[in-house]
Amino acid sequence: MKGFIIVLLCTVGHQCFAQFWEVISHPNSHKKAIQLDTLNHTDYIYTEVSELSERKAYVSQGDLYAYVDEAGVELTPYVFAEANNFIKGYAIVGDSFNQSVLNAQMQLILPFEYARARLPIYGLIVVQSHEGLWGLFDTTGIQRLPFVYYLPPLILNLEQIIVRKEEEYGVVNDCNEVVFNTGYQYISPGGLGYKSGKYLRLF
Repeated sequence: MKGFIIVLLCTVGHQCFAQFWEVISHPNSHKKAIQLDTLNHTDYIYTEVSELSERKAYVSQGDLYAYVDEAGVELTPYVFAEANNFIKGYAIVGDSFNQSVLNAQMQLILPFEYARARLPIYGLIVVQSHEGLWGLFDTTGIQRLPFVYYLPPLILNLEQIIVRKEEEYGVVNDCNEVVFNTGYQYISPGGLGYKSGKYLRLF
């Protein structure tokens, strides 16, 4: 019983510490600091500090962003022109012209070569090229769909991904194998395909 109480107190104490995270502003400048607990805060070195999300936050010193943990320890250098909060282990980051996805180990999944990237769904990342076409990568950085699609692929699951080439819709799986050939004027997320004036149940 005593051991249980100690564990409970430690857990509550950790939660209180995590909830204490607060951004404070210097009274005589625009710089900010992070209040870590009732007695300690970082130096006033930040121009921006995000809320804490998944025990991480993004901070800036000027125009570039880095990530820090809940104790204010830097997890990355200041190299990002765009930073966002972590959601389910991933965050969208960018340089001046490109986006990528950062994982919880602070590793870029993709090089900064793509116009847009989205957070993973079913382990797949929807990515847009600078030519305006869309494809897919997985969370290990392997390309799964080529950049040939005119709209972002709609991932229903790994076996059903609705895609559009030019003006026609089809369905592929995560290996880009055709499930339903492009040739439909529309395919709904519920599996109805519209073709030649008729609705067809695809899945």
